[in-house]
Amino acid sequence: MVKVKEIMKTNVIKITPKETMADAAKIMTSNRVGSLIVIENGDRPKDIITESDVTTLVAMGLDPSKVRIGDLHKKKIKKRHDLITVKSNDNVLDVTKMMVKKGIKRVPVIENGKLVGIIADKEILLISPELIELMSERLKNRVSAMPAPHETIAGLCEDCGGYSDELRLVGNSWICPECAAEDG
Repeated sequence: MVKVKEIMKTNVIKITPKETMADAAKIMTSNRVGSLIVIENGDRPKDIITESDVTTLVAMGLDPSKVRIGDLHKKKIKKRHDLITVKSNDNVLDVTKMMVKKGIKRVPVIENGKLVGIIADKEILLISPELIELMSERLKNRVSAMPAPHETIAGLCEDCGGYSDELRLVGNSWICPECAAEDG
């Protein structure tokens, strides 16, 4: 059995609740990551901010430079929920099943309440391509939620069959950026 600690990334990009969503967008862009872990009291993870949170904020007509990370729940940009975390000795298959069930792509890894890493669907698929079928269940769950036409989802491209985090609805099919570019 593969353990989380064997594939997790230990260089986790963090942000504090006092920083703004504009700060978050800049940090994500400069570090080429799709999420940031919100920390308080040292290295204690409190929340996760994703690219989707930034786009939701902009779509709501709010100024990212005026919205602090700690105010996202108050402004109803994010639903209040408990942060889902895993431990470094957890089994990757169990974590994958949980991620699919919860519809999430990234999970902070904690030990003794402190952040020690992050695991994402990409790391899982790199070590266990056979789990692609399990991860594709997320596509089915997200399609049933009927995202808006401009939103992206993760799953298998209905044209080439490859996995992508950026499937877009083209006609009646979920297509990866590469196939969409080929189709014009």
